[in-house]
Amino acid sequence: MAMITREFQGVKAKFALELTGFNGTAKMFRSKFRDAGDNVHALYSARQIREIRMKLLDIPLDLPRPLKQPPLIVDRTAKGGVGKTTIAGNTATCLALSGYKVLLIDGDPQGTLTGLFGINPLTEDITHVGDLMKRASNNVTTEIQDAVRPIYDGGMLDLIPADITMANDSWLMGTLNREQAFVRLLEQEASFFSQYDVIIVDSAPGSSLLATTFMLACKLLLAVVTPEPHSIAAMDVLASNVHEINSAFKNRDANLEVHIVVNKYNQTKKPHNEMLATLLAQYPSRINDVIVRDFVGFLREADPNNTITNGTVLEKEPNSVGARDIIDLTKSLIKRYDIRLDYRTTASGAPV
Repeated sequence: MAMITREFQGVKAKFALELTGFNGTAKMFRSKFRDAGDNVHALYSARQIREIRMKLLDIPLDLPRPLKQPPLIVDRTAKGGVGKTTIAGNTATCLALSGYKVLLIDGDPQGTLTGLFGINPLTEDITHVGDLMKRASNNVTTEIQDAVRPIYDGGMLDLIPADITMANDSWLMGTLNREQAFVRLLEQEASFFSQYDVIIVDSAPGSSLLATTFMLACKLLLAVVTPEPHSIAAMDVLASNVHEINSAFKNRDANLEVHIVVNKYNQTKKPHNEMLATLLAQYPSRINDVIVRDFVGFLREADPNNTITNGTVLEKEPNSVGARDIIDLTKSLIKRYDIRLDYRTTASGAPV
C-alpha cells in the first residue's frame, strides 16, 4: 500500500459544521469540537468529521459492521467528455468529508480519476480492478488490500487506481460467466468491501465487456449527461445496454434502473435550456433535482505537471458554486442510494 502526499489536509469549521449537520453557529462548533480538529491549522479531516457525526447521532465508534456489500454507485455514460469522472471524484470526496467511508474504483483505462488524486498511472506500479477480477475468476488470492491507495487517512477515502493495461480485457472472453466477473470479486472479498459505507465505480464511456461487468453488479446506474444533442442521443445507447442486460439476466433480484445527473449546465445558453427541457420530458422521474452548473473550477482540478496539487473542487474551492452543487448532489445521492453510518436494524428489521 503506497502513501500519497497531498496538499489537502481538511476543511475549516464553517464547512465541517454543514457536513456534520451540527445545529449551531461556527463559533459554537469550534468551541464544542475544538479538540476534534487540527488546532494548528483549524482544519477538520474526514475521519474527525466522522467521529463528530457519530457522536452527534449517538452511534458507537466501535459498532460492528455487517458482512454485506454497501451501496454501489456505478458512474456510466455512453459518451466521453460529459464530466463523469468529475462527478465521481467530487461526490466521493463529499461523501468522505461527510463522515462516510468511501471506496473509489477507477474502472476507466484512461486513469483520469487516478490522476485526479495525484497518482501517475504512467510511472507507478498499479494493480487495477481488472487484475483483481481476473484473480477472483481464477480462484486465486486477490491480495486486494495491496491494490488500495489511501487518499484520506483512517480508510475514509480509498482508491483502487487504473492504468491503460486495463484496456486489455481479452482474458474475459474465455472466462466462465464473464459478465459476472465483478460480482465474483465483490462476493469473494466481501469482508474487504463491507468495511466501507459506499463504493463508487467510475467506468469507461461507451459499451465494453468491462463496463458491463460493473453494470451487472449494481441496481441503480448513475448516468451523467450534458444538455447537448450528442450527449442526449448517447442516452439511447445506454438505455439499449440496460435493456439488453435486463433481458439477458432475468434471474437478478431486480431490473437495472438508471438515475440521471445533468452536468455542465449553463442557464445563459438557450440551447442548454432547450436540451434540459428535452431531458426532463424524456426522463421525468429519473433526473436528479440538482443540476450541476458549468464551472471553470472543474478544469483546474488536475495539473499533469504538478500532480501534488491535484484535487477535487470540493477540496480546492469549497466556497465555489461548483462545490455547492456537488454538496447538494451528494446529499440527494445519500438518500437515493441509502448510504448510512448506522447499519443496525430494529426488532422488526427496519433500519435505525
